[in-house]
Amino acid sequence: MGDNRRDAGLDFYQAPYAPYGVGAAASAGAAAAGTTSAWSTASDPGRQHIPAAGWHGRTSSFELGRAFSGASVAEDEPPLLEELGIHPEAIWRKTRQVLNPFRRFEKSFADEPDMAGPLLFAFLLGLALLFRGKVHFGVIYGIAIIGCLSIYLVLNLMGSRELDLYRTVSVLGYGLLPIVLLAFLVTLVPPLAFRIAVAGTAVAWCTSTASRIFTAVLGIPSHNWPLVAYPVGLWYASFALITIF
Repeated sequence: MGDNRRDAGLDFYQAPYAPYGVGAAASAGAAAAGTTSAWSTASDPGRQHIPAAGWHGRTSSFELGRAFSGASVAEDEPPLLEELGIHPEAIWRKTRQVLNPFRRFEKSFADEPDMAGPLLFAFLLGLALLFRGKVHFGVIYGIAIIGCLSIYLVLNLMGSRELDLYRTVSVLGYGLLPIVLLAFLVTLVPPLAFRIAVAGTAVAWCTSTASRIFTAVLGIPSHNWPLVAYPVGLWYASFALITIF
């Protein structure tokens, strides 16, 4: 009877338990084959490939899902600056052209208009005035909006070609660069007489640059250049006045 109890106890403890990751069918097969212990399957190298294969299958399906999801599409997306319409190389190229007052401007200068450069120069002008304790950001943008609209109407009445507002703002904004340099220079040079002389030079520089570009774009004859330079010069002079005073 003791042997029967011992056998019964062994039969009780010989109930097969499936290892983690293996299905119930594999446990039943192991019990039918007469395995001594369920834990022996975990130490058997021949049986360890089952959960490894299952995990590999899950990894492959996960990677396949990523391939068909937006992960690959995100890698093909352009940079954020290009999506916003900001091209640093184009801004730097136009800035160098404006810095040369003796350069001959062609119609191609206005063929690639952008607002990033003009907004940057307007912000730098306000920042330079802020160093002197003048908060004129609203004044700068107010003068810019009113002046651009006025010059846009005047130029379209004078020229034989039509010039859109976007290109007008772009050309006027890039021409503002000498005034920005003047604002930083005035911060370092206090004499008023020197400020007025430098401001006159900066206004002439800005006016010459912008008016030559408008003349080339609109096809206006060269002898009518002062008619274009007059309203443009008044607009730049208003920025020079808030800069030196």
